[in-house]
Amino acid sequence: MTFDLLKRSKKNIFSRSVFAVIVSAMLLTSCEDDDIGRDSYRIFSDGTYIEVDTGHSGQSKKNDDAAFYIPKGMTNNYFSINFSDDEKEVYDQILKDLGTFKEQVISSDNTVYNRMLNAVRIEQLAYTQVSGWDWVYNTDTQSLDRVFQYRLTADQVSSMNIAAEKAAKEIMSGITEDMDDYEKLKYFHDWLVLNCDTDTDYEYSNTIYGALVKKEAMCEGYAKAFAYLCNLAGIENTIVVGETDVPHMWNMVKLGGNWYHVDVTWDDADNRLHEKYPNVILYQYFMITDSVLENNHIIWNVPSEPPKANGRNENYFAREGTDVSSEDEFFTAAENAIMNAVSRGEQGAMVKFETSDLFISTAAMLMNDKELNSIFDPIISRAEAAYGKNVNVSWTDYYAQYRIITFIIEYN
Repeated sequence: MTFDLLKRSKKNIFSRSVFAVIVSAMLLTSCEDDDIGRDSYRIFSDGTYIEVDTGHSGQSKKNDDAAFYIPKGMTNNYFSINFSDDEKEVYDQILKDLGTFKEQVISSDNTVYNRMLNAVRIEQLAYTQVSGWDWVYNTDTQSLDRVFQYRLTADQVSSMNIAAEKAAKEIMSGITEDMDDYEKLKYFHDWLVLNCDTDTDYEYSNTIYGALVKKEAMCEGYAKAFAYLCNLAGIENTIVVGETDVPHMWNMVKLGGNWYHVDVTWDDADNRLHEKYPNVILYQYFMITDSVLENNHIIWNVPSEPPKANGRNENYFAREGTDVSSEDEFFTAAENAIMNAVSRGEQGAMVKFETSDLFISTAAMLMNDKELNSIFDPIISRAEAAYGKNVNVSWTDYYAQYRIITFIIEYN
C-alpha cells in the first residue's frame, strides 16, 4: 500500500453564456445539400450522406415548429408544464420562431418574453442554432424587436442532433436490467466524468453534441447531456441555473419522491488529482440536498423557482454506506467504500464525516501513522480475496472542507 496526501485546488468551471438569453454557438463542418424535402432529406455528416425520413427514431424530421430533427428525449417540461396559458403562448411562439430560424421577432412584454426564452434554453436541448441577439426599433409597432443571429443551418443542427442521438444510444446500451434508477444516474454521472474533458473555449462545449460526441464540455454541456440521458431512462429531472463565483448550470433529479442536485461538472476532478489519478470519480455533488449545494452554489429562480431538494436516502454516502458519525464507524465506512469500489473496478471511493472534529481527528490519525498498512491491510485483504484483484490504497483530503476523505484504489 502507499500513502499520498493531496490538497484540493478549487475548480473554476463556468458557462460563457449570458443567462438572460439563449447563446449556443456551434459550427459543424461540411454540411451540404440545401434541398430539404418536407418528409425526408439527406444530411452530409462526417464525409457521408445520410438519408433521413419521418420514421427516424419515431419522430418527424421536420414539423411546423422546427426545421431540423429533434431526437426523442431532447425536451424537458418541468417549468413549462406549469406556465399560464399566456406564458405558454409566448413559449410556443419562441419555439416556432427559433425553430424556423426567424430573424426579427416582436417581444412586447420583455419580462414574460425573457422568462420564456430562458425556459426554451433550459428545456429544449436540441435548440443549438442561436448565437446571440440584438435590439432593433420597429417603427411600425413603435417597439423594440429582437433580432436573432444563427450560426447553424437546419441541416447542421440535424447532423449534430443525429450524432448526439447515436452516441446516447451507445451509452444507454450499458444499462442492465438489474440497475435501479440510482445506479443508472451514477452510470450517467460516471460516464460523463470519465469521458468528457472540461473545456470552456471549445465551440461545442455547451451542447449535448460537445459532451457526448466530441467529449469536450463545460457546465452547460454536462448538464444538457445528463438531462438527455435521464430523459431516455425515464427519470424525472430538470436543469438548474445559478452561480458559484461565476454563472453555472447543473441538474436536479427526482428519485423516491424526493429531488436531489447533481453537479457533474464539479465532480470532475481537476488539477493535481486528475493528473495523478485520471480515472478517479468524485461524488460530493452527486444526489445532494439544497443545504449541501448552497455551501458554494447560489440557485437562481430561472425561469421560475426550481424544486426543493431535501431527500437523503439516495445520497451517494447513504447509498454506499460511507457516512461516519462516530470513531467506531470509520473503519466500517472505509471498508464499505473500498469494497464497493473494488467490486466495480473503480479507482476512487469516499467517506463523509458528520462533524469537523471527527474528520480532523481521523485525518490526523492517518497522517501520523507511518505504516498505513497496519490500518488498511485487513480491509484490502478481504477485498482482494472477494474480487480476485491486487490493490493498493492511498487517501486524499481533496474535499477536506466538506469533511470527506477520498480513497485512491490502484490495481496491480
